[in-house]
Amino acid sequence: MKWLKRIAKWTAGFIFLLTISYVVGPKPSDPILDTQLPSVTTDLSKLEQEINTTEKKTPYLKPDNQARIIWADSLHKQPTTYSFVYIHGFGASQAEGAPVHTDLARRYGANLYLARLQDHGISNKNTFQNLTPENYLASAKKALAIAKILGNKVIILSTSAGAGLSLYLASEHPEITALIVYSPAIRLYDDKATLMNGPWGKQIMRSLLGSDYITYQRENPLEQKYWSAQYTIQGPIVLQSFMEAALNQDTFAKIKCPVYLAYYYKNEKEQDMVVSVPKMLEMFDQLGTSTALKRKEAFPKTGHHVIASYIRSKDWKSVENGTTKFLEEVVHLSPK
Repeated sequence: MKWLKRIAKWTAGFIFLLTISYVVGPKPSDPILDTQLPSVTTDLSKLEQEINTTEKKTPYLKPDNQARIIWADSLHKQPTTYSFVYIHGFGASQAEGAPVHTDLARRYGANLYLARLQDHGISNKNTFQNLTPENYLASAKKALAIAKILGNKVIILSTSAGAGLSLYLASEHPEITALIVYSPAIRLYDDKATLMNGPWGKQIMRSLLGSDYITYQRENPLEQKYWSAQYTIQGPIVLQSFMEAALNQDTFAKIKCPVYLAYYYKNEKEQDMVVSVPKMLEMFDQLGTSTALKRKEAFPKTGHHVIASYIRSKDWKSVENGTTKFLEEVVHLSPK
């Protein structure tokens, strides 16, 4: 039976070579992340002009997807006691948080900055081709820097991947007054997504999809307008790389500000199946925020990962009510 031993030896050797080939295969570089904010002008008129000019010069930008300032008083453009900034999720836009973000800003007499993250809000099949964890984070840092000019105290509103960015920023910026995180993308629902950031990740995605592009058939014209319909596989790989590098227990433990976590969960079959609810709850428990200053709330009637949007959520009003209750009971904001 020597031949059986020989086959076994060759099989073991082949498996070993395959394993080595996989492990040493091409994979994304470890991101180099920092949370130092860029400098922005303190001249509010000039700041708004710079934002508007940049957005107008952005190729393929879709209508109403642009970054912008919503002033508490458009006739008297000046800093407010509080400012809000909305940081949207992956492949999304400001409409993902509408009308909750504008309602909250109006309720508390606050300036609001609606950010547009790197390479988002554009209609181009090569969207995200040049996205990196570094420039993705940089666009969120710019949003926070702008919000700090618009108000004396900053509250970040965010959804999904935008919430992940916000949590990372809050870990290094204790001056942030509060975080409102809707459906935060700590990890994706499908745990096989980790393959994207491993050896041969891009090649595996290309093989599974049969393409370098991810395409969505969006029947709702509003979804077509405010969410990306097609983008390159580079985008999800960057998102996975950022999550694995930035969103961990060490990061969460450094967050001390008030945090409101809201998410879709009804039961095991009816829950957020875009991002992981267990990972959200694990993050919540690992926060350095004191128990009295953090609150988590499931919204079983929203029916969607995007819980604060009139376009996708079936119960965005309850999400808004839960948020105002937190802001008034925990952060001690008062309606104007």
